[in-house]
Amino acid sequence: MPATAPKPPKATGAKRKPRGLEPRIARVGAFIAVCLAALAFVLVADFETMDQLTLIALGLATFMPAVVIALGLLVAAATWSLGRETEILQGKLDELRQTLLQKETDAARLSPVAQSHLETLQARQKATETSLTMFFSQRGRKLTGRDTEPDSQASLGLDSLPDPTSETLPASDLIRALHFPENEADQEGFDSLRLALADPRLAPLIRAAQDVLTRLAQEGIYMDDLRPDRARPEFWRAFAEGRRGPAIAPLGGIRDRSCLAITSGRMRSDPEFRASVHLFLREFDRVFATFAPHADDSQISAFADTRSARAFMLLGRVSGVFS
Repeated sequence: MPATAPKPPKATGAKRKPRGLEPRIARVGAFIAVCLAALAFVLVADFETMDQLTLIALGLATFMPAVVIALGLLVAAATWSLGRETEILQGKLDELRQTLLQKETDAARLSPVAQSHLETLQARQKATETSLTMFFSQRGRKLTGRDTEPDSQASLGLDSLPDPTSETLPASDLIRALHFPENEADQEGFDSLRLALADPRLAPLIRAAQDVLTRLAQEGIYMDDLRPDRARPEFWRAFAEGRRGPAIAPLGGIRDRSCLAITSGRMRSDPEFRASVHLFLREFDRVFATFAPHADDSQISAFADTRSARAFMLLGRVSGVFS
């Protein structure tokens, strides 16, 4: 049987009027009583023939009932005010109770949606880990079409490593590799990734990026969900030239406070993650410093829009690179 949402409290009908008199009416009544007593004293008292003791007795006899009436009216007014405050407090308590019950009802209604969202996040994390495992479980593809004789090095997949003196990887392949394949059907992304992994100058950055992206995914942080502020290419070029601090502050375009807080907390509590972040930032700096001088503005913008670059923006801001 599905759990039923708690029912809100029933309406209590018309509000009960608080006992006593309103303060305004009580004050007017007390004033009138005192005024009537004073008028009666003035009319009855004979100041020429009555001695002082008689006048005092007459004053007490005239004013005491008025004083008692005035005190009674003021007490009734205080009772009314107290009842009014009690009614207001009771109303606020009822509103608070209804709000809490409404939140519980909404939570009960939204629980299937939350469960579905959690399952989606878990599926995305599992797909990410599966794809990244596929990236590094396959050997690097040969860069040339010539056949090689099987030997001990070929069995280790080292025949695909390029000559360090050969030309660098094309900018388009480097950008696709840093962005990682979109899905299992992204053949161009896989090809570029294998080429980058086969380049000893780029492989450390790719592996470091894969490491931090996997660790961030474990915290529910995915680069596709981030929407960073785009920095102009000149700021990226300044970073490639070695400038740091406020001069490149626009590069820290990640504004998601929850992602920043989660990442900062993970860095403080996890030494391995902190070491992976520092390695990634260092490799990103090294590769981009060699990439930027030969790239045009459109290529730098594409580079900055990769998943690895978004991770750099997030981790660089948490690490204080832009401050």
